[in-house]
Amino acid sequence: MKFLKSFLFLILIFCGLQVFAQSQKAQVINDGALVYKDADFDAEQIGQLKAGQIYDVSIKQKGPFYKIRIKPGVTGWIADNDIRLGSKNAKQANGKKAAPSAKGAGANAKADKEEAPPPEKKKLKPFYFTRFRGPTFSYLTYAENTMGALRTQNMPFFGVKINGPNTMFAGDLRTDAEFLFHTGAPEYYGKLTGFPASGWVFLADFIFETALPQSKWHMLTFGFGPMFKYSHYDVTLLESGKDTSYSLDDMTLGAVFDGGLAFRIGSYALRFNAKYYWEKTKYWGFGATFGFPF
Repeated sequence: MKFLKSFLFLILIFCGLQVFAQSQKAQVINDGALVYKDADFDAEQIGQLKAGQIYDVSIKQKGPFYKIRIKPGVTGWIADNDIRLGSKNAKQANGKKAAPSAKGAGANAKADKEEAPPPEKKKLKPFYFTRFRGPTFSYLTYAENTMGALRTQNMPFFGVKINGPNTMFAGDLRTDAEFLFHTGAPEYYGKLTGFPASGWVFLADFIFETALPQSKWHMLTFGFGPMFKYSHYDVTLLESGKDTSYSLDDMTLGAVFDGGLAFRIGSYALRFNAKYYWEKTKYWGFGATFGFPF
């Protein structure tokens, strides 16, 4: 029985060596390069690799994937845009290359210049590990307790969003910071007082975000964190036959819950988010952001 187990073990090792007998060296060029269980971006992720490491990969591709051996007995699939083929072999070849003679130096230099391959295009970092910032637009079902009742109104907000790893904190922790501004007072102030009102609302939130890559081109996001709101309105009331002006200021702290879907468009990103704000009142927000990498 022991002999049979040993024999089967040797066969497995031999088969593994045969699979990579025709392998080639490749260098990881993107930090956090994902390794999948199968040659599919929707397959289970079994590891992340650091840039600069050298691994054995298969000669042939399966779609945009190469089979990679992470360690003895453990293999997976890695996208072709995360590796550079032949890096180690090229370095060894350059180290062993004989120095050209003085007579042929000029000719060799000219030949090398003519045969030099065109420069490689800059590889994009994986979507998950890229930081983005850009303009955002949100539409909120804004609500507040004022003038003796709960008042609501749908209001547009404009601002800026910054999201991704290594933004507010060093490392791979993902965060999402959004700053929104609305100019003008809600319409219910004018309807209740009979006079036009003016003002503005500022909203800011900071979310600890989790992202679930669905492919190298899109991912799901969700998270929660603190929020801050400050509003200022100038309203006019008729009191004792006179127009009296008032300034209404309100500052609140609360929490926000967020879920969204992000798409990569070339090197840019398009994000759609739904948020639930929880402060003195509760309301929803829906937004879209166009992100620029940085």
